[in-house]
Amino acid sequence: MWTLAVLFLGMGLSNLFAAETLQWRAQVQSVKGKATWNTNGGPVVPLKVNSILTAGTTIKTGSETTVDLFLGQSAGVIRVGENTTFSLDKLTVTDTGAEKAVDIQLGLPSGEMYFNVNKLSRASRYEIKVPNGVAGIRGTGGRVIIPPQGGQRDMEIVLTDGNLVFAYLPPGGGAPVPVVLSAPPPVVWKPSTGTQPAPDDLVRSVRGEIEQSKSQAAPPPPPPPATPPTETPPSPNVGGTAPTGGSGTPPPPRGGEQRRNNPR
Repeated sequence: MWTLAVLFLGMGLSNLFAAETLQWRAQVQSVKGKATWNTNGGPVVPLKVNSILTAGTTIKTGSETTVDLFLGQSAGVIRVGENTTFSLDKLTVTDTGAEKAVDIQLGLPSGEMYFNVNKLSRASRYEIKVPNGVAGIRGTGGRVIIPPQGGQRDMEIVLTDGNLVFAYLPPGGGAPVPVVLSAPPPVVWKPSTGTQPAPDDLVRSVRGEIEQSKSQAAPPPPPPPATPPTETPPSPNVGGTAPTGGSGTPPPPRGGEQRRNNPR
């Protein structure tokens, strides 16, 4: 009996040690308008296409601005809307050998975001934290809106496809209230009205934003090094286009290439 117990313990430890957890990252696919970012309270700088963002990053967008982020084939894409504060709180991927489990934890203090999450492994977690609760997402498309503090508009969750569980914290405290959403058909949830069928024009608008964001998506970035970069484009370059320098222009060819292309 003891021999059997030790054997099972050893097998469990070998699987534990075999699993490797890496810090993952998000790639900026598109910036339309004006947006800034900083990491862990560092300097605030303009957000640019091909920036590589790690956990601890906060993005702020201005009026008439959208930012598209790509988190890999399973975690999918995110579109950050205008006048939004959005954070990447945790980004990891664990490879157990049998599957890859992602742990995505996002923050939305105010504003709007669109999400399109592909099929996740059973061990994966994808959460969006808002001021009055946490939404857990699995294979889902939709939108979350958090109005500015003191605003008259209600918070809103739109689900066009998939499943979502929201742990809602009602005003004044008390135990979290579980809200379970499933689509299709698309639904919209607000604290004041509960779950309702989503109007057709709302569904078209949300799906249109998601499709635009997906069209910007690229293959997943390569596994990050021990200290991942924060402002360099991913390598290899995406889409087969020529790499660019910081100014957006291709770097000059090497001397040998220049001589071959321009024979005397």
